[in-house]
Amino acid sequence: MRRSNLQTSFPSSYFYSWSKFGREAEFVVTLYLKLRGWNIQLSRGSRGPADIIATRDFTKWMIQVKSSAKIARLKGYEVKRLQEMVQRDGGQAVIATLQPIETAIIRSMTEEQNALGLYTNDPEVLQFGNYAMSFYSLIDWKRLKP
Repeated sequence: MRRSNLQTSFPSSYFYSWSKFGREAEFVVTLYLKLRGWNIQLSRGSRGPADIIATRDFTKWMIQVKSSAKIARLKGYEVKRLQEMVQRDGGQAVIATLQPIETAIIRSMTEEQNALGLYTNDPEVLQFGNYAMSFYSLIDWKRLKP
């Protein structure tokens, strides 16, 4: 009996990197805000304290985009750099999250709903297919509506 030499793994080009997902999350947030009438400026290579600077009328948001399969994590130095940028250039520090809808639903439930296994339809959680996007003020962590 002759053994076939089948490849059991996919070539590396089939794997999706988290950094690529993060950069694409920035584009999803950008497109959404542009459709809502915001003017957008992207940081080069996602290297600045703010991934996106969004302005509309007299409002200016300095946005750090976080994407994750779980709850997004924000590092202390990112917070510090974003706050310094806001103090220097004006505006509001904003965190935008893009994550699987299941994670966003669980995060938006109250403790009582979570204990009872109930789901909530939070109008401030923007749904795109299997993903959800939210915006938060860095000052008080209240949800923002773009």
